[in-house]
Amino acid sequence: MTRFRFKVMVVAAAGILVHLTVNCSALQIPYDMREDLEPRRMTIAMWDYSWLYGHYPGGPFEDLDKATNELIERRFNTVRIDAFPLLIAELDMKGESTYVHPADPTSNWGPSEVEQEHNVVEELLEFMRITKRKGIYVILSSWGQGDRASFTEREVFWKAWERVIDLLGGQGLLDHVVYIDLDQEFPYFSPFRQELSRLGRGGDLVPRGEGRWNVAQMAFVRDYHESTLKHFQKRYPGLRFTFSQSGFWEEVRSLGIRHFDVLEVHIWMDQTRFNVRTDFDEMTKKRDTSIDYSKYMEQVRATLKAMRPMLLRNMHSRLAFAKEWAEEIGAPLVTTEAYGPYWHMDHPDLEWDWLYDWCEECMALTSQYQFWGSTPWNFCHPFWDNWPNVDWYRKVNGAFLEN
Repeated sequence: MTRFRFKVMVVAAAGILVHLTVNCSALQIPYDMREDLEPRRMTIAMWDYSWLYGHYPGGPFEDLDKATNELIERRFNTVRIDAFPLLIAELDMKGESTYVHPADPTSNWGPSEVEQEHNVVEELLEFMRITKRKGIYVILSSWGQGDRASFTEREVFWKAWERVIDLLGGQGLLDHVVYIDLDQEFPYFSPFRQELSRLGRGGDLVPRGEGRWNVAQMAFVRDYHESTLKHFQKRYPGLRFTFSQSGFWEEVRSLGIRHFDVLEVHIWMDQTRFNVRTDFDEMTKKRDTSIDYSKYMEQVRATLKAMRPMLLRNMHSRLAFAKEWAEEIGAPLVTTEAYGPYWHMDHPDLEWDWLYDWCEECMALTSQYQFWGSTPWNFCHPFWDNWPNVDWYRKVNGAFLEN
């Protein structure tokens, strides 16, 4: 900490001015890096791969100009998207420029009513030009869309991302990129998931009976993360890079990796007690109104009645853990997927009021724990029934921006 001294005049009881010299290093005034970052705060909509798969006549992202205007109206200043590095590289390998996405109307994210052909590069450039023009910041990520089996060599995976970064840089479309999340929620969507499972002896991400990664897996993750981050930081020193974290916070923190430029954590409602009580892990999760979700909703109500204070205490604990981790490595703290269970649906059986209340309270907590960026929840796309609730979005995003 920089040391400096200043004088304070204190009026003594006798009316005599007394000069005190204060050593500010002794006061341990904390440094809040967010005040030196641009933007000062990020309110983030996670549009994943939906922005592309829904970009067709009649689709939820048919008009990207309109959709981004709606972002601004709801006081979002940042959007996180799949930049499709694997899919773009795969098309290059085949000498093709277009990708045909099948109809997938029951998908939780990226639903598409009809089969559509996409020019992925041109649509990405269009999206990035629109967001730059409007002053919307962008976080680039990868959900591993494409043939992951073609990218299990580290250097091949790197070249896929280099293709996207160089493409955007050549068009002057990197200035509004806040950071790049190289392999979203590693290892769940990663081309290296299979290798991590192989090292688990039994084909499991977490070896049976061990409860966490074994020594070989830990070594693999450390080497993959560090080598990848160092590669991109050296090649693109003016950009920020990270790996978003979901299910393995403790393991990754224990590796002592210091190369994260941003610490992005995805913070779900307590996945032990909530999930057991509601059978969340076992139930089918689709956009399908023929499925009966009434029992699940009853279980959610009962769980909240009995457990809400405990679930909130768990949220405080996890936010505190994330804050300590970020301070430990000197990185700003962000969440782009958060708070409730990671799945909910527009469905006659499913209620939203409890989720509005819970996520609003949790987003306020992220201000308390000094997050640089936060999202209200996972469900801020134009295809959700909540999207017209402009006032709620403006309220929760405004409160975070003004903190």
